[in-house]
Amino acid sequence: MEKAKILIVHNQYKLAGGEDTVAQNEGELLQSHGHEVHYYIRRNEEIGRMNLFGKIKLALCTFFSWRSYREIDRIIRQNQIDVVHVHNTVPLVSCAVYYAAKKNGCTLVQSIHNMRMLCPTGLMIRDGRVCEDCVKKGLHCAVKYGCYHGSKQESAVLAGSIAFHRMIGTYRKVDAYLVTTEFNRKLLEQVVPAEKIYQKVFFSGSELKNTEEKKREHFVYVSRIEKLKGIHVILEAFRRMPDKKLVVLGTGPDEEEAHQFVENNQMQNVTFLGFQPKTEVEKWLYHAKALVFPTQWYEGYPMTIIESFAVGTPIVGSNIGNVGTIVKDGENGLSFQYDDPADLVKKIEYLDENPDVALRLEEGARQNFINEHMAQKVYERTVEIYTCAAGRQKHAKVSADTI
Repeated sequence: MEKAKILIVHNQYKLAGGEDTVAQNEGELLQSHGHEVHYYIRRNEEIGRMNLFGKIKLALCTFFSWRSYREIDRIIRQNQIDVVHVHNTVPLVSCAVYYAAKKNGCTLVQSIHNMRMLCPTGLMIRDGRVCEDCVKKGLHCAVKYGCYHGSKQESAVLAGSIAFHRMIGTYRKVDAYLVTTEFNRKLLEQVVPAEKIYQKVFFSGSELKNTEEKKREHFVYVSRIEKLKGIHVILEAFRRMPDKKLVVLGTGPDEEEAHQFVENNQMQNVTFLGFQPKTEVEKWLYHAKALVFPTQWYEGYPMTIIESFAVGTPIVGSNIGNVGTIVKDGENGLSFQYDDPADLVKKIEYLDENPDVALRLEEGARQNFINEHMAQKVYERTVEIYTCAAGRQKHAKVSADTI
């Protein structure tokens, strides 16, 4: 595709997250290769400024936002956009972006950051555990349990919107869905034609580093401090390994409980450093023996894992969901039974006691980054998918015109 003009569409959450970073990074990557890139961004902080009438109206906008439709339509026409690349649409942008894109004959691409098309929360968890009820039994389960923000009313709005757009064929308007792993592909195939799904990793902006100066002094945990991320699993594992040092970077809802656990068990081998800027995180990752990623749910595509690969640090990760796919056991890290501290202990001790294996996994981590995450690789894959999607769109238009 010859220097297509791109419109990136994204609905930011109240708290900045990985999706916001990916949308920005990928836009900058395209710009660096000569593409004209425009952005349409809505921010959930708008909701806090709404009066009662505005919040009632928001429920309707979740189904279809006329404001987003008009504004996106205008940007497309004024800038002669070729490709509309959508990241998040909930709740302010809505699927109105799909209709604005197709009205103007644009190629329409949707990056999948979560499983919102299968589960109204997008997380596929309930009560701190993996849940597939909405997939197996129907979207009404989200309403029954008030999964979205603990509210049956808000859950009903999102579940209703998903069901409505499935029924009227909105999701069929998308020319290409982008997933990061084979695990996500298989999930999405339950609601989207398999031929429209393409696999492509996110662009992180991380740079490859050599490993000559690595100190390999500690293991590191970089994530929110909460049970869903497996903080209780990793702390229990290191309670059983007092000779191994763990550095915990991050904050979260279970932080106080985590500190109490360490104090109660007199664990001198665990250090909490709280939130750290990206440069500091990279330093701790670089000098680590491994990044331990003990998640208890399906996850998206954690940027921390990409950053770890870039500095040649392998992963000891849960064998569940996307992390279970990203971590290739014996190649770029080791997998462990996600809810079993004893198995985590076994894998960490194996890594620590076999330096030849550790060095091989370090090289495997670096090679993974070189093969999949370097800027040029990600750019080439992105353009390849845009071209395929444009061809699909053109074929669909010709077919429709001949009927």
